[in-house]
Amino acid sequence: MYRWIGVDLGSQAVGFGVVEQKEGGYVLASCEALHLPPKALRERLSIIHAWLKAKIQSYLPAECIAMEAPFVGKNARSALTLGLVQGLLWGILLENGQTEVFVLSPAEIKRAITGRPHAPKAQVAAMLPHHLKLYEPLPNSDHATDAAAIALAAAYLQNSAITRRLTKRAER
Repeated sequence: MYRWIGVDLGSQAVGFGVVEQKEGGYVLASCEALHLPPKALRERLSIIHAWLKAKIQSYLPAECIAMEAPFVGKNARSALTLGLVQGLLWGILLENGQTEVFVLSPAEIKRAITGRPHAPKAQVAAMLPHHLKLYEPLPNSDHATDAAAIALAAAYLQNSAITRRLTKRAER
């Protein structure tokens, strides 16, 4: 069995998704979000760290863990805070010996799921049931569905014919 973990990082909410390859298809093994109360940043970071560490450790080993590249808008403070959250995730991954990590742009994720690099979030979420076998409905959380999309995009990108061809060539 192959497994990919996707994490949608944020300082107010974090999404976690796990996609497994079984019987020739992809199955959504986990899809959830942690929504944080309005507390001081250090308290939220502590909660995020404990939650992510427990979630990731319960699904290791994984082919890779993927996260979305941080979006840097006009608010520098938000970008720095997101960088802290990303640093927490990197620390957890390194601590657990996870060396295969993908940092995917929003366009790469959207293109892998919908075929369009500028698809809206709603379209990405609507496409997930077409790609994945679901044992229960998707949660009503953008962060959770984004994490599932990140995991699935990583699976597709890691299993692409181009990636396999480049890997075989590099191993020669």
